Amino acid sequence: MLIKAVVSTQSTGLQVLESAVGDCKNATQNPTHKRKLDEVTTKLDALKEKLRYDSISGSVVDELNGIAGALQVKDYNQALYIHSRVAQTANFSEVGAFLPGIKVLLQIGAQLHTVHHY
Repeated sequence: MLIKAVVSTQSTGLQVLESAVGDCKNATQNPTHKRKLDEVTTKLDALKEKLRYDSISGSVVDELNGIAGALQVKDYNQALYIHSRVAQTANFSEVGAFLPGIKVLLQIGAQLHTVHHY
């Protein structure tokens, strides 16, 4: 999953998040969703940078792995629950650059999954 290391930018957890962005873009025709998903991609780039420079705590990485695991089985409620736990407990300076983007991804994914079951 999201393993902290210089080469971690291609980790499984990050790939799951990036794949979810692509799935959502393919499943929606809504221009607002597409714009927001483009912003999510930028937020994920910030996550890559933080991983590259080892500036994310192990507990946050574990929680991000949990979000990725929930996404793999399309359990958006669980992913949102984990996200809110991270938002409440993590230092904002550590997660503020990417966590809002993950929330947008989860919200759009949940909406699309409910409608399209992609």
